[in-house]
Amino acid sequence: MKVKLLYTTGNRDIIETIWDKPEPKANEIEVQSILTGICSSDVAMYDGTFTTLPKEIQGHECIGKVTKLGSKTGVSSSGIKVGDIVATRGEPGFADYYNTPLGSFVKVSQAAPRYILEPVACGINIAKSIMDKDLSKSIAIIGSGFLARVIYDYLKHNGYTDFTVYGRGFKDYWEKADDVDFISHSGHHLDVHKKQQGFDAFIDLSSKPQYMHNGYVKTNGTYVVGAEKVVDNLDFSKFLWENITIKCPSPRNPDFINSMIEAEQLVKKGKIKVNHLWGEGYDRDNAKEAFDNRINGKDILRNYITWVK
Repeated sequence: MKVKLLYTTGNRDIIETIWDKPEPKANEIEVQSILTGICSSDVAMYDGTFTTLPKEIQGHECIGKVTKLGSKTGVSSSGIKVGDIVATRGEPGFADYYNTPLGSFVKVSQAAPRYILEPVACGINIAKSIMDKDLSKSIAIIGSGFLARVIYDYLKHNGYTDFTVYGRGFKDYWEKADDVDFISHSGHHLDVHKKQQGFDAFIDLSSKPQYMHNGYVKTNGTYVVGAEKVVDNLDFSKFLWENITIKCPSPRNPDFINSMIEAEQLVKKGKIKVNHLWGEGYDRDNAKEAFDNRINGKDILRNYITWVK
């Protein structure tokens, strides 16, 4: 099946090509794209600051309509049928149609931005990586945007109360949160006292390398890598001698589907509120404008591409 596909080469370009999409395998469904969220990693690829992935796997925050089922019982036994609306961690999400396997999609009630579940599930997946019985642990989150909000909401929903957030976005929101010590990114550094004491859990959503060098984590604490980064000359001695655990919670973990299922339930019940975190939708023909507006700051909120009119 020949379909239209959008991709970037990392030169702030959006190219449309014809892709020969294969038939869905036995354990796959075919999905017609409706909405595709633009992740920060997509923006970084477009801008050339992150390794450009092959065009067949660009775009992964998706909602679409099921148009075909795989030939064997794996898909049919999932309860999904043709015509259902699904949120997927599908690739390539920047195509008119794509295939995605069992374990990467969840049925949703409507094709609305709040049901683009992949980034919500990413936040839940990261939050789960530091959760244990110690609800009093001190938690630092580097970044204050969409992902940070989801992580905070999920941890707060599960009883955690001690947060330090370092960033520039949603300043008014964070300053009103009574359990958050918000430190503005503009002209300030992380609180010296907190740095001297260290944090029990340090969730680094930044693409910058310096936080891994700076010793913000307590002995026996946890450092979470929540975004792609390259760290040169990293000395692991501190991590080793102070028993600091490094975690890299990935959406490619086979258990990620459980975070997507949980995300659907929490969003539907209003336990995690994301409506106000989504911004403007752009027709697929205006995809370049969507990417440019994320880079130039016109779109502060997470934006998305619309496919079906």
